[in-house]
Amino acid sequence: MSKILKMGMIGGGPGSMIGDIHRITATTSGKAELVCGAFSSSKEKSLQKGKELGLDESRIYGSYAEMVEKEAQLDEKDQMDFVAIVTPNHLHFDAAKLALEAGFHVICDKPLAFDYSEALQFQKVVAESKGHFAMTYTYRGYPLLEKAKEVIDSGHLGAIRKVKVDYSQGWLSQLIESEGHKQASWRTDPKKSGKGGTIADIGTHAFNLLESVSGLQVKSLMADVSILVESRKIDDDTNVLLEMENGAKGYLSASQICTGENQDLSLNIYGSKAGLVWNHNEPNLLTIKYPDFREESIKGLDHEIGETSEVNIPGHSPYFTEAFQRIYEGFFDTILNENSKKDFVKAGIEDGVRGMLFIEKAIQSSNERKWVEL
Repeated sequence: MSKILKMGMIGGGPGSMIGDIHRITATTSGKAELVCGAFSSSKEKSLQKGKELGLDESRIYGSYAEMVEKEAQLDEKDQMDFVAIVTPNHLHFDAAKLALEAGFHVICDKPLAFDYSEALQFQKVVAESKGHFAMTYTYRGYPLLEKAKEVIDSGHLGAIRKVKVDYSQGWLSQLIESEGHKQASWRTDPKKSGKGGTIADIGTHAFNLLESVSGLQVKSLMADVSILVESRKIDDDTNVLLEMENGAKGYLSASQICTGENQDLSLNIYGSKAGLVWNHNEPNLLTIKYPDFREESIKGLDHEIGETSEVNIPGHSPYFTEAFQRIYEGFFDTILNENSKKDFVKAGIEDGVRGMLFIEKAIQSSNERKWVEL
């Protein structure tokens, strides 16, 4: 019988949707179980969440420092094997550093860190750690996006000429942080989010998706990083012109002020022989387009999904939780089989650092109103 991995969680307290998503997708397969957590900086809230989840009170902690210290003191057969970090951005590095240096494996939400400088420190910690590190760039869990990469790598599209990625949401179209909205409050606070708001929250998803599927890195960019809702403290709309390493041109748009939009994410990649289109609204469909205007549809396994999820995720298809689960499956493979081989679903520290570089350079470009190299 395969080992059941013991999971710890930092963050994900009362009202945290992303914490519940991590917990459910990590444990649904039966390959992991949640055994401990520091769910909030408030001991009371952490206890509340832990008790709701049925945890032993001795394994519910008031801080991540306490959790790492006490878990490390337990017998190896009892202590957590890995920790999921689902806190606001400014806490990612310190929490991960403690866990990694104590020998635990870590999976972390995006963006990687508070800023690019911290990301480089993060990279050194991971390199010196015995623990494995992964990031949840969730959309890489969709099988059709992995198929898209295979199509591109095969040369079916020919030489890549044009790339486009657009991620539009509308939940920040109003100043809801002024009303005490929990998720908006920290995401629009530069002291917790970092330099980037929307560009960090969903722009890094779009950037990682573009580079991981196309197989090309962005060489230079010209960005407009804006605040379009009056009195907001951090960006809520980003538009970026791109030049890829092979000379291909493109653009990236990430916005959370597109009124009425839930999760409109699309990827278009055009080559000399064919084009490729994927949209999050139909994640199990990949469309290949040809010069004579023919279209070929590649469909995933469109099986029936029952009421298997405890979490309703606004704007996401029922397949989103399965995509998230595939990210965890890749992480478990790395831990259980010591398999560090590169895989599409396995995003690591390099992806995280690359995302932080994108934020840094896009904001620099926007401030200086010029093209910058990555």
